[in-house]
Amino acid sequence: MRIRLSRNARLVRFPASDAVQLEGRLTPAERDRAVVLCHPHPLYGGSMLTPVIMTAEQAFQDAGYTTLAFNFRGVGGSEGSHDEGRAEVADVAGALDFLQEALGGIPSTQVVAGYSFGSMVGGRLAATDPRVSGYLAIAPPLNRYDFAFLRTASCRIAVIAGSRDDFCDPDRLERLITALLAPPWVRLLDTDHFFQGTLEDLAAACRDAVRWLHGETTRT
Repeated sequence: MRIRLSRNARLVRFPASDAVQLEGRLTPAERDRAVVLCHPHPLYGGSMLTPVIMTAEQAFQDAGYTTLAFNFRGVGGSEGSHDEGRAEVADVAGALDFLQEALGGIPSTQVVAGYSFGSMVGGRLAATDPRVSGYLAIAPPLNRYDFAFLRTASCRIAVIAGSRDDFCDPDRLERLITALLAPPWVRLLDTDHFFQGTLEDLAAACRDAVRWLHGETTRT
């Protein structure tokens, strides 16, 4: 699959909520819908250039969303150091603050999307920040992190996972789904944690998830 970066994309710098300076990739579009994209584990090569993140980013852009992918602290040109998901929550909060300022207010549809480690960090913020109306978890690593924080989340939740994902046990995923306040949108793909050779399928799933998060009806 060929991933296309918009010609409108530009590199930006903004502070995390604890003032650590981060770098990101902002692609402006509609002001009433926006998404923050959170990349996978930095210690295993994760960054805002990860193909899965860029695939999701393109799906949101195709739906008219203003997108902000960024590097967590300690990655690329972002200052600070890796904190195993604790301080990184402040990075997501800073990204939301930056988008709010750039768009002149809180978008009516504000989504946080994350892949693997990024789904855990982004989910922690999405579950507690009233600005977030939707959350997309791609390959949530339920075998490694406790996602119980999602049980009290009031935003719309979408999940894309692989049926052969060694980091996301199907039984744990089912237990999480049934524990949520409202039924989420879920798509299981015949793939592993890294979506090897299945980015086209992931792109289609992301497009469906984006429509559902925006309130449009789509099949699971």
